[in-house]
Parts: sequence; structure tokens; C-alpha cells
Amino acid sequence: MKFRPQTIFAVVILIFFAVFVYQAWEWRLQARLYPWAIGIPMVALALLQIVFDLTGKTARKDTGNAPVDFQFGQSMDSAVATRRTVSIFSWIIGFFIVIWLLGFSVAVPALVFLYLKFQAGEQWWLSVLLTVGAWLVFWGLFTRLLHLPFPEGQLLLWLGLI
Repeated sequence: MKFRPQTIFAVVILIFFAVFVYQAWEWRLQARLYPWAIGIPMVALALLQIVFDLTGKTARKDTGNAPVDFQFGQSMDSAVATRRTVSIFSWIIGFFIVIWLLGFSVAVPALVFLYLKFQAGEQWWLSVLLTVGAWLVFWGLFTRLLHLPFPEGQLLLWLGLI
């Protein structure tokens, strides 16, 4: 019976999701569906992982040709890799800031267009077409179908427009 760091991680995951499921126990059915749909399988998988860890069963040995085992960055100049990393993190942080300032309804189409036009360098017609498509999917799924209320942007609240 081996007790490895992976086992400690699996125990922490088990405790987290067990509490996650327990907390939702007395909620109304509609509210507890999400915690249960995620939490119960995670409890089962964590228990299974703990059993595997304690009995010493491991995954198959690596054959060296796994399709998802890529080595990015070894043949790339470190300056290029750093520039690309900073660029994508800037877009992600900018996306969060624009969502906070303008709200999801404005931020999603605006940032899809800005990214496609200026970062990806797409043509105007394609950027506009894909932006309209993204907004229609966003609006149709989250607003029309699921009726999810998104908070308004802080800038609109500060300016008294809402």
C-alpha cells in the first residue's frame, strides 16, 4: 500500500466534492441538480482514484507516441513564446475588465470583433459576420433559452444609463 502525493490530492478532491454535495442536500431539486450532477461523479472518481493509489495500480506505461504529448516551445525562440504568452494573457485580462465595465451583452460582441479584426487579422466582412453569429448564439442560448440574468456593466451604472 503506497501513500503518494497524488493520493493526498485525491483525498482533498474527495473531501471538497463530498462537502459540495452535502451542502446542496436540502436545496430544492432545481437548485441542487448542478452540484449533484458534478459532485456525485467527482466523489465516485475520487474514491476510485484513492483505491487505485492505495492498491498500487497505475495507468499503462507511456509508449512514447501519445497523440496529446506535444513539446511546445522547444523549437521556438523564447522571445516569441514570451510575446505570445503576454499577448493572450492581455486579451484574457482585457476581456474580464470589459465585461466588468460594459457587461456581458456588450462585451461579448465587442471583444469577438476586436480579437478577430486586430489580433487574428481577419477581413472586415468575416469579422462582422462572426461577431453577429457569436452574439446571436450568446443571446439565443443565455438570454432567450436559459433566461440567465447577467449583471450590467459598472460603467453603465456609473453613468446612470441603467
